[in-house]
Amino acid sequence: MYATYNIKANELNDEVIKTLKIIFQQNEIVILPKEAYTEIEKNLHNTKFTEKLKQGIRDIEAGHGIVKTIAELEAM
Repeated sequence: MYATYNIKANELNDEVIKTLKIIFQQNEIVILPKEAYTEIEKNLHNTKFTEKLKQGIRDIEAGHGIVKTIAELEAM
């Protein structure tokens, strides 16, 4: 898990920098535009989602799927 802080460039000041130094101590910090961050998050999510789908297909092909009739599904 990681912390995300959203701030406009013109709101950066010495106090914000001091606070970041306290919070992150000796850790590396990456600053990038929100559009780039959003694109990275979207790609990470899509990769995880795609792998989940592929794993589901492998499970079904290996006979590990759950089989239900339409009637059983409707009853749920």
